[in-house]
Amino acid sequence: MRVGIDASSIVGDRGGVGWHTYHLLKALIGLNEGVEFVGYVNPGSLRNGVPQGWDGGQGIRWIEAGRLMMRWRGRLDGLDLYHGTNFKMRTTGRCGGIVTIHDLWLERHPEYSPKLFGQRASSARTRREARRARTVITVSEFSAGEIASCYGIPRERIAVIYNGVADDFRTSSDVQAWSKLRARIGLPTDRFILFVGGADPRKNHRLLLKAYTAREARLKEYCLVLVGDPHHRFGSMPETIRALGLADRAICTDRLPIETIRLLYAHASLFVFPSLYEGFGMPVLEAMACGAPVVTSNRTALPEVAGDAAVLVNPDNDEELAEAMVLVLEDAGRRERLKAKGLERVKQFTWERAARQTLEVYREVCALRGN
Repeated sequence: MRVGIDASSIVGDRGGVGWHTYHLLKALIGLNEGVEFVGYVNPGSLRNGVPQGWDGGQGIRWIEAGRLMMRWRGRLDGLDLYHGTNFKMRTTGRCGGIVTIHDLWLERHPEYSPKLFGQRASSARTRREARRARTVITVSEFSAGEIASCYGIPRERIAVIYNGVADDFRTSSDVQAWSKLRARIGLPTDRFILFVGGADPRKNHRLLLKAYTAREARLKEYCLVLVGDPHHRFGSMPETIRALGLADRAICTDRLPIETIRLLYAHASLFVFPSLYEGFGMPVLEAMACGAPVVTSNRTALPEVAGDAAVLVNPDNDEELAEAMVLVLEDAGRRERLKAKGLERVKQFTWERAARQTLEVYREVCALRGN
């Protein structure tokens, strides 16, 4: 079986989809099940025949192909199946294609679309891709319900395959590395509440800042550390911090490399992720894997991912979040229980498991087409 995979998102500044594709592809190759993989990247992405930043093994053939040329690549490269990992199915194989749709945030909230002419054309294209795909893969039962509801896809044509947690995320006892990081970001104390998500409105940083302000007297021993792009066309973290009078209590770090985020997760007194909408919610599991107690939203896919290993709150209610933060931070026993539950919870989410389930989808689709 020869499978083509859209790997364009693994090159450059990887977002959530890029890391998903990178880890899934690496795990698929690592299964060593005799499948031939062809990875498609954009022109100019290869260095010595390998994409920049790839260290996932040699069991794949890499091809640079522009958007227009991709239409014919399935036939030219003799694919049995094509997997579009990023909402699009740019070509097909002998047995057709499958597409991964991670969430429908912009379908549900088109007002936040960054596209010049709005979200309508993009949403229509994704709907077409979903309907012509042999199978749609998504990352949570919540997203499966969204896809079935919005696009009219029969539920039996949607496969739910959870993301895994990368080995990069683990507890840390490197005192020297932590000391250097504290000095670099100007963190005055070891006690801090961590947020990862930037100023993207759906990540809901304003709720965290308002909640902290509401209980500042009881949280005065704790600083806030906010990681991610600090500015967004719908808001700015530094501006909100100044408006709430928290300039001496909150640190915005901008985006950080994984090894730095891991250290922050591992040393955080509490990780707070009050997102309004998630198709999965990787930061919740990453924080758990590093030993942080977690407070997160009770909406969309987050309860499904967090299970009973986090405190769940209404992401529209700053008082509820404020009380949850105080409850966890003032109760050492509760914090330790959340940490222990989190470390157990993440064991259920591995990239090897995701790869095996994805490979099973490939085989089922090809078998149905007479392979």
